[in-house]
Amino acid sequence: MMTPRFLAASVIALGLGAGPAFGQDTTRSDAELQFTRLDADHDGFVTRADMSKVPELARRFAKFDADRDGKLNRAEFAALIAAMK
Repeated sequence: MMTPRFLAASVIALGLGAGPAFGQDTTRSDAELQFTRLDADHDGFVTRADMSKVPELARRFAKFDADRDGKLNRAEFAALIAAMK
């Protein structure tokens, strides 16, 4: 038989286990997190050189560089990520 104390402990344990991993940012999208990781100089753009670390993304660079300035802003990068899903 489950005692109230056991039941409460089980509910708490399940709640803690179902949450995000420690240190995981849940307020930012996957695209935003990837953008931040790739933006090596933190200038707000991802260049072809930045993307060379991820060949699958680098191959699509030109298609998503909408303004043809040689770098992807956050919106262009988000469009690239969305197209891959």
